[in-house]
Amino acid sequence: MIAPLSWLKEYVDITLTPKELGEKLTEVGLGVEKITKTSDDTIFELEITPNRPDLLSIIGIAREIAAIENKKIKYPKPKTNLEPTAKILPMTIKTDSSINPRFTGIIIKGVAIKESPAWLKEKLQSINQRPINNIVDITNYVMFELGNPLHAFDYDKIEGHEMHVKKAQGTEKFISVDGLSYVLPKNAVIISDKKKVIDLCGIKGGQNSATTNETKTVFIRVPVEDPVLIRLTSQSMGLRSQASSIFERGVNKGGTVDALKRCVDLILEIAGGTGTGASAEVASSLYDIGHDFKSWKLKLRKERLNKILGIEIPAKKTLEILEALNLLPISTKDNIECTIPTYRNDLKIEEDLIEEVARLYGYNNFPKTLPIGQIPTKTIPYFKDYNLDEKVKQIFRASSFSEIYTYSLISESDLSLVSINPDNVIRIDNPISREFEYLRPTLKINLTKALYQNKANFNKKINLFELGKVYLGKNLDEVREEYFLSGISNEKNFFEIKGIIERLFEEIEVREDPSGFIETTEEGIFFEINISEVFKKMTEQKAFIPLPKYPPIIEDLNIVARENIKTLDLMKNINDQSNLIKNVSLLDQFEDSRTFHITYQHKDRNLTNEEVAKIREKILKSLKEKFNARLKE
Repeated sequence: MIAPLSWLKEYVDITLTPKELGEKLTEVGLGVEKITKTSDDTIFELEITPNRPDLLSIIGIAREIAAIENKKIKYPKPKTNLEPTAKILPMTIKTDSSINPRFTGIIIKGVAIKESPAWLKEKLQSINQRPINNIVDITNYVMFELGNPLHAFDYDKIEGHEMHVKKAQGTEKFISVDGLSYVLPKNAVIISDKKKVIDLCGIKGGQNSATTNETKTVFIRVPVEDPVLIRLTSQSMGLRSQASSIFERGVNKGGTVDALKRCVDLILEIAGGTGTGASAEVASSLYDIGHDFKSWKLKLRKERLNKILGIEIPAKKTLEILEALNLLPISTKDNIECTIPTYRNDLKIEEDLIEEVARLYGYNNFPKTLPIGQIPTKTIPYFKDYNLDEKVKQIFRASSFSEIYTYSLISESDLSLVSINPDNVIRIDNPISREFEYLRPTLKINLTKALYQNKANFNKKINLFELGKVYLGKNLDEVREEYFLSGISNEKNFFEIKGIIERLFEEIEVREDPSGFIETTEEGIFFEINISEVFKKMTEQKAFIPLPKYPPIIEDLNIVARENIKTLDLMKNINDQSNLIKNVSLLDQFEDSRTFHITYQHKDRNLTNEEVAKIREKILKSLKEKFNARLKE
């Protein structure tokens, strides 16, 4: 929002210097992005938060300055009472309050369309607006001044003198005032006359009803639009305007008549008064259709104010702040009742009033204190340790795997790739397409597709992994989300993949055999781990193990055993033969022979070859007795 200092001074006496004013505005929550000094003015550029549409106007910013300086605001005084002074012209208006909560308007005849006077053009140029003609310039001026968007129609171009406010069907063509052609999206709020669309409400007017130099009679409309519908249409069409920015945040619902009076005063003066060559007159009664929006009451408990803020603000100071904000406070023993003006849509609950008191009192005036209370020891619901995720990812990246992210939604044909029955998978009720119909029960589908795509395009060795959600179960009472870690490779063999997973389990201190997570595919090796379940098995207490002082003795034993004997059972049996065996791992495997890598170590002294030979003999004896396994000759 651009606000010239000279324009602000028309409504409030400002004694602060521009620098001081910028600092104060920032303190109360208006982000001052830039202050520019020109030859005869100072321009403030402000960042307005979405909850304060009242600040998208010069008068709104002036109200904040008046509250800061504890001054009275000087509102423009209307000269007209909107009573018709000419013969009433016909107009039929049909609207729907669910899509157009308030429709305020009036007809003015006898206007002369011409160039705006210098003061009006200068005002608009100071806020980077291009002057067009006196009628359009007046509507823009009033919108920026008071914050209520207005639009002027050429009355004689409205077929049948009928205005129907409705939702678009989604096929209508529309040419805006700037000559651009659009096909309107469904549910856009529009106005049509007897034959055609003449206005895209809240966003842009139509070329077929715009004012020109030949216009003699105008219809001025000041609406309240539905914020959701305006936002959806604006996003769908890629169209934004000052009006749409105001409407989608929430316009001042009680300000339409005041804005119309201001506009009519200026039109009668600039486009139809003495020296204009015209004699403009109000030619209809006031149209004010829809809800009659009133101010509302909001109570502030004094005890709660002090409890929430953590300090005790004097009652007199609290009342001064609320009065400065035009909230008409009435104090009782325990409470302060405020009357909220319609331009403050953001004040809905007691905490909103507390925030108003705090920001005007000044956050810098609050004493600096340390937080009180206890550090929580219980994990909050849905807590996720992203440090663990990063640790997992680092291990696989270091092992030459590339991470991918894929869609959670898949197609029925995708399920057939891994022979999964669609009846056992969660289906979306209203999928956007057949390609995104089911929630994935495994990461294998997208990893396999990614492998084929990369191989076809780049013809190279590929290692991919993904850490993401899968969706398990079918019935509503058993559906659950789980985090899975999956990967696919056409380069690494079974033992390399196993080693990487072992490294992961070692890092997070989980005792699991990686072999059960790995399967062989036509293209290489695939693995899938329910990482949610694995994380649950982590050891919370970390033990510090100092580096050993004495070197280990390492040897490899090639053991011949039946293929149906599990490697894990053989490793466990070897490890159980002596507490001097510190580590046993599978080094290689071919047919019925498996080579085990064994580390022997004593923490207090060096081991001798004779001691290791005795342990080896014990290992071979145990393997023979339990598994009928032997040392390969």
